[in-house]
Amino acid sequence: MSRAKKPASTDLKDLTRAFLHCSDHLHTLCRLEINDRLAKQDIKYSQWLILDCLNSHDIDSPSKVASQLGMERATVSRSLDILESRGLVKRTHNTNDRRVVEIDVTAQGRKIATMGAARLEQVTQTIVANMTTKDVKAVSAFLATIRSNILTKIGR
Repeated sequence: MSRAKKPASTDLKDLTRAFLHCSDHLHTLCRLEINDRLAKQDIKYSQWLILDCLNSHDIDSPSKVASQLGMERATVSRSLDILESRGLVKRTHNTNDRRVVEIDVTAQGRKIATMGAARLEQVTQTIVANMTTKDVKAVSAFLATIRSNILTKIGR
């Protein structure tokens, strides 16, 4: 059985730069699109990320949100204060342990999370417009592997 050849150092440098530039540009594009789309609701990208995380995953606590998004717990708590004051999430203390806070997304919060997700889906369609279905599936698989490797590296 043959082993895969390791990439040359110059290949890795190019790949590193490509990753950093691509992720930077993609993050900027997503942030700008979400901020533009949700400006009327006065929701910022980082707040939308939290709403989307709560709406899309089986997550119901600030610490789980922070872990999922790679955010500081204090940042998540401040954003949840804002989201709760706008009626987009509801926090309740567990009746058995008041230290445990559970978060529920309200109907309005789900609507805003869905609006942002739909906008990012449109952005993704634009990004992959010139790609075949096979290419899109290959990129998706590649990115899933990269994400898994990153999460393993950072211990999540």
